[in-house]
Amino acid sequence: VGGGLYLGSLTSVEGLKLPETIGGYLDLTGLTSAEGLELPETIGGNLNLNGLTSAEGLELPESVGGSLILDHLTSAEGLKLPETIGGRLYLNGLTSAEGLEFPETVGGGLYFHRLTYAEIERLREEYPQLSIQ
Repeated sequence: VGGGLYLGSLTSVEGLKLPETIGGYLDLTGLTSAEGLELPETIGGNLNLNGLTSAEGLELPESVGGSLILDHLTSAEGLKLPETIGGRLYLNGLTSAEGLEFPETVGGGLYFHRLTYAEIERLREEYPQLSIQ
C-alpha cells in the first residue's frame, strides 16, 4: 500500500492480512487486543494503536516513519519498541516505564502524562539524546 490505510473501526484482526509495507499511515484505533495481529515490517507514516490497553502479543514493526500512538497502554510489560520512530512516541497512559528500552532516536520526542516527575527525570538522564515531555 503506497498511501495510508484507515481501519479504525476494526475491532478484531480475525482474517486480516496486512501488506509487508505501508507507505503512509496505519490506523487501527478500534483494536483493544493485539492477539493475532501481524503488522507490516515497515510503516512510512503514523501507526495508531490507541485502543490497546495491553502490549501482550504486540509485535511492532522495525521502523515507523511517523508517530507511534499507544496512549491507552497502562503497562510497558512485554513492549518492544521499533528500532526507529521518525515522529513522536505517545505513551500517555503508562504509569511506569520500568523495563522499557527506547530507540536511539525518536524524531518528535516522547510523551508521557501519567509518569511521575521523578521517573521522567530518570528517563531524561538515561536517554539524554531524546526529547522527553
